[in-house]
Amino acid sequence: MKLDKPATNGNRKRARATGRPRWWFRRARTGATLAACLYVILWGALLGDFAESLSIRQQVLMAIAVLVSGVLIWAAVRALILQQRFLARQENMEALEESRAFIRALMDNIPAAVWLKSRDHRYLAGNLAWVQTNQMLPRWQSRKVEELIGHTDRELFAPEHALEFETSDDTVFETGQGWAHDYDDVTDGEHRFYHTAKVPVWGIRGSVTNVAGIGFDVTEMRRKEQELQRSREQLDVFLNRSAEHICMAGIDRHITMVNARLSEFLGIPSSLLIGRDVVDVVVRADRGRAMALFERLLLGGTEPLEVFDVENAPGSTRHVEVSGALVRTGGSPDTVVIIGRDVTGRKNSCAAE
Repeated sequence: MKLDKPATNGNRKRARATGRPRWWFRRARTGATLAACLYVILWGALLGDFAESLSIRQQVLMAIAVLVSGVLIWAAVRALILQQRFLARQENMEALEESRAFIRALMDNIPAAVWLKSRDHRYLAGNLAWVQTNQMLPRWQSRKVEELIGHTDRELFAPEHALEFETSDDTVFETGQGWAHDYDDVTDGEHRFYHTAKVPVWGIRGSVTNVAGIGFDVTEMRRKEQELQRSREQLDVFLNRSAEHICMAGIDRHITMVNARLSEFLGIPSSLLIGRDVVDVVVRADRGRAMALFERLLLGGTEPLEVFDVENAPGSTRHVEVSGALVRTGGSPDTVVIIGRDVTGRKNSCAAE
């Protein structure tokens, strides 16, 4: 199967689908035949009386002349018909070539590698990105796409890569389901990441006839994800090593994150604190003030520090100075960050004075 073959059965069917060549040829052929017959009949009727005065030889020559002239007329009309048919087919072929050129330009400008393979792991189509992003054997690296079409994985790639490609293709052929995989590679001394997906191409008989593949260069996306992961890790280290008692809560007051300091202060594991109402941390007498403070924080304003009594797991009551702020980021739900400081010693010393 060659995709670049100029005329296939499907192409011929599409060329006839316009109806113009066959319509012209069939009706014009019938018209030419009728015109030739009518020509012969009319001349035969006109020369009927005149033919009586001619000899048999002259009558035969006259009849041959009439028949030959009729055949010439039929041939001329049919030649004109064939010319119209040829022009119509030429128009269809030009339109087909323009369509192929457009598809080729579109594929070559897609910022992803695209290819099509047969069941015997032979490449039937591919674009420029497919050539540029695949580490082919040295003898193929300077070739054009057209020269690579028709070759197999074992002819184009190193044995370990060819085996990997063939294995994933066979998985798609056998299961009839898509396949996706992330892998990294070193290209021109640079570490790059790729995401490859393969999908089955079903034939008219309901079986998988080909495998289509597409590969994306996701290096920048992976690097941003790694940077984000490092930022999250740094934030976690900061929160867990901070001497402050820090927690985050949604607008419904349910706790979404606590740091290690607060978990140790309360004597409750962080997993048990997640999902609890943040005002439940303070003693019952101070919960009304805690709710009011939380509502004011949701308005986004700056609130003065307030001191609440907090009872930890061992049963001792501590005085905690609390501040907070509303955090709004694009694409994320609003979050209230609450920071507490244990001021029990300071408050007791003031009371003693």
